[in-house]
Amino acid sequence: MEKILIVEDNKVVNKALSVFLESKGFKVVGVYNAEDALIEVNKGNYSLIILDLNLPKMNGYQFIQVIRKKTDIPVIINTAYANVKSRVKLIHVGASDFIEKSFDKEEILESVKIILEDQRKSKERNRVVKYKDVEINFSKRMVINNGKEVELTSKEFDILRMLFDNPQRAFSRKQLYLVVWGEEYDEFVDNTINVHVKRLRNKIEVNPKKPEIIETVYAFGYRLGKQVVEELQKENWE
Repeated sequence: MEKILIVEDNKVVNKALSVFLESKGFKVVGVYNAEDALIEVNKGNYSLIILDLNLPKMNGYQFIQVIRKKTDIPVIINTAYANVKSRVKLIHVGASDFIEKSFDKEEILESVKIILEDQRKSKERNRVVKYKDVEINFSKRMVINNGKEVELTSKEFDILRMLFDNPQRAFSRKQLYLVVWGEEYDEFVDNTINVHVKRLRNKIEVNPKKPEIIETVYAFGYRLGKQVVEELQKENWE
């Protein structure tokens, strides 16, 4: 669940934004000044900030300058008076978008969704994970095992990606086939999946007969290995 920080000294506006975004499935924290906002940012785990410019003591413009020294978290400016000159200035210091103070809820939601989707795609482009001697670069669709590039077929890589994209989930052979092949289940599906997984294990597992990366779920299908999931959680990757 994406977590949004609202920095707005008007308690009515702050509350209204919080309630609306929470109703759309976001986790929201609201603060009333930049000082408290800095404390929240230092805690981490925020996907987006909605920021008022007219704040007591430290204003919104100063706040962006401070946080840009440590984070690239997207910031939407919530303002009633952002002319072209001031918007350009704010963009230069790191603002991502602008919404009007007399806000239209759907406009806000659309802005939030677009920015979070762009952020997700950016992370996807740069995503690299490691487990022991195996390194997977998802943007380049490349796997390195023990210092050497491993040649995977398109289907093999897509199976691997599906498991890493859903580290807490087990997939049946039918589900893997539907997503990776994009075709309906038939009587040959189980064998097709099994053959591809066996080949994949031979390329990336230290011991394919005792796999750590791709575990078998008896009489069902496959999932990402428990040891791999634990390593991903330590690195806050998922």
